[in-house]
Amino acid sequence: MENITKPKLVFFQPKHDQNLPNFTLLHRQQHIKCLSEFFEVILIHEDCDYQQICDKYQPDLTLFENAGNILDCHRLTIKNTHTHPQVPKLGLLNADAWCNSRAVFLSDMERWGIGTFFSISITAAEHTPEIAENLFVWPNFIDAEIYRDYGESKIVPVLFTGANYALYPWRQKIFKCVSQYYPSLVCPHLGYGGKQATARMIYGERYARTINASWFVPACGTVAKEMVRKHLEIPASRACLITEQSSALEAAGFVDMQNCVFADEHNVLDKLDYLFQNQEELESIINAGYQLAHSRHTLKQRDQIFQWFNLHKNLKPHQKVIQTSPFEPLIVVEKASRAINSHIKCDGLNSMLIHQGDKELEAHQYDKAEALYFRCLYHVGIMHEPKLRLAICSLYKGNAEKALEWIIPSIKCILEVYKAFDPDPVEWAYFIVALLCLGKLEEAKKRCDEFPNLSHTELDRVRWIVNLLTKTNKQHVASSDWRVYRASVHHLPDRNLSEWTKNICLMLRACSQLSLASNLEVISLDNQLLKLSDRNSNSSAREVLKSSEIQIISSEVMPKNAKLRNNRVFIRSELRKKFLKKIQQTSHKLISPLNLLEAKYGYFLPFPISEIRNDELLSTIKRLIKEENAKNLLLIGVSLDKGMAELLLNTCQEIAQGITVFCINQSSPQFTKLQRRYKNHSTAKFYQLPINCTNSFTIDIENCIGQIKLENEIDCFDMVLMGTSDVVSNIELSDRNFYMSKFFILEGINTLQGYKEYQYLSSTSTYILESQNPCLRNGYAIFKRIDRCSYFLTKNL
Repeated sequence: MENITKPKLVFFQPKHDQNLPNFTLLHRQQHIKCLSEFFEVILIHEDCDYQQICDKYQPDLTLFENAGNILDCHRLTIKNTHTHPQVPKLGLLNADAWCNSRAVFLSDMERWGIGTFFSISITAAEHTPEIAENLFVWPNFIDAEIYRDYGESKIVPVLFTGANYALYPWRQKIFKCVSQYYPSLVCPHLGYGGKQATARMIYGERYARTINASWFVPACGTVAKEMVRKHLEIPASRACLITEQSSALEAAGFVDMQNCVFADEHNVLDKLDYLFQNQEELESIINAGYQLAHSRHTLKQRDQIFQWFNLHKNLKPHQKVIQTSPFEPLIVVEKASRAINSHIKCDGLNSMLIHQGDKELEAHQYDKAEALYFRCLYHVGIMHEPKLRLAICSLYKGNAEKALEWIIPSIKCILEVYKAFDPDPVEWAYFIVALLCLGKLEEAKKRCDEFPNLSHTELDRVRWIVNLLTKTNKQHVASSDWRVYRASVHHLPDRNLSEWTKNICLMLRACSQLSLASNLEVISLDNQLLKLSDRNSNSSAREVLKSSEIQIISSEVMPKNAKLRNNRVFIRSELRKKFLKKIQQTSHKLISPLNLLEAKYGYFLPFPISEIRNDELLSTIKRLIKEENAKNLLLIGVSLDKGMAELLLNTCQEIAQGITVFCINQSSPQFTKLQRRYKNHSTAKFYQLPINCTNSFTIDIENCIGQIKLENEIDCFDMVLMGTSDVVSNIELSDRNFYMSKFFILEGINTLQGYKEYQYLSSTSTYILESQNPCLRNGYAIFKRIDRCSYFLTKNL
């Protein structure tokens, strides 16, 4: 067997900086080790001429790897890849399925003439469906020489390894739940900042031995529900894997309570209790997991690329190779059968949020769509799909400048940071649409002429309408057959040309480009008049505008009879008190059904009897106030329409420990009403800002905070709750002198302002994330201030 000559594989792999973390370098070395099981591997790490390489080595197969999102590497320049067409070429997408480097990979593959790809990610096709037909999976694996049974004594009940931030919501919940009840060893992930920054991290054999000494090790596949290395490393090192159930893991052979434990925050403790009390069953699960990992998931079983090579070299013109499952053998089928690669759909949280947001976008519910896209960004900040969709929402809402703020950084990331040859075609298309919505027709025409070889349905349609609007003689076919075009990471809802044009007109009208919209509505296509069937397609937008104007006007109208107004306020207040007293005197049989209705339809009962008292955010704040003995809270721009400020005031009154709540907001009827209600309460102090503030916003709010500190002899606020209103939207984040508070609470992180606040606080070394929930109250997050010496000990726990 050893005398059999292996086929030659020339592997074009970017040259990585040796200062990269050791575990990152080890992963790439293991890829080479795996390929060497089946091929004679020739590594190319430098810029080269493909023709010369093939002439020199006479390869049977060539493989081109992308660099992922690792910037500290040399990205290869390879010339003359059109030569030696007899040598099959494959692309290797070595990155997360949602990585922002995917567009760079697609650009390189097209330039090098590569149309067949392998990915280490099982969910790659789910995230980039435009390449699914030509995409195969080379799943993660373990090196059995490292991950094995070392015979270590089981001294660690539960081991937590790796990062614990928003990308891993399952891990966050399990850690919070399990670590309170079971002794747990935490091995923090120190990032990807180089050897020095990650020197304390354990990897390789030390890491495997630590797993081997543990009973249980939780692991998850990020928000995408991917199958990652940890899922295999844990059972391969003879420990019990606790994980989130997913289609990927089930396809890999994992079965709950047979060779692993599928659990969530609701049942994980029950399963741990049961297995610790039933040692034989626990050891049976561990042994079965060990057998699964070593029989099906070592580098010796990862021969998918070798399978493809053997099938492809004997392929007939009417045949093709397909993959029915990442863990099943590749097969040859007739092209006429129309059989295609079967990809596992894991329905990860990020994909579901995008899908839900797209539904709201299609229904023109832009605010709801934006909230869902922001939730996706909360979990995966580098993902381009939600950013482009937020740009599209901005165009529908008439804010082309904001759209460009979302699109341009994504394009710069691809062209300037990653040095790609050309941008993602769909991002470039909506960059041009945003220019049209700004009325910059000539610049839009100029951008259409850039990257002439870049082609996609969305981009060609945009070029088509720009040519029509500028009466350019160049012809662009507005086809709908995306398969003949360059693939994009963005997969927008399918629309025919007429529907697509209507939506562009909606954007133009929303951005006040009425002339362009009208011209586009009546333009000729193939010598026939293209008229939109629904001339009132933007009537809903006009209705929203009208209702907004009515709301603004009515909010500025004050009652003429102030005495009558005060009497009405007094009467309403007295009636409210009597109602509450009557309700509190009734039996529990009446209140419970009402609370159940609140769970279904939202909170509507008065605070003293409402279930909102048990609201997660309010309960957390209440707990922190008591634990930290907080005496002062600062509320800035907190939402008044949802009653958050009033709820906090009620909560602080319930605690009754000498707390003062300082409320800063713009002058408005709602804020005035709130002041009247708490006029005689020592708990609350109110500070009004002018309604029309522009350039002086920062000065006004800083002066107000300075006044509060001076009058009340406060050096540092115990808590600051930041809303997302106009009060804070125009203030530079770095200018704020209230970031020195002990706790900083963000309301509405699924909005643009809340997203910016969250990103800013997450990036500082002053605050660490204490608690968050992107699903409640349009997302909230609580940050705790720490001193720098303890920061590095707690940041990744």
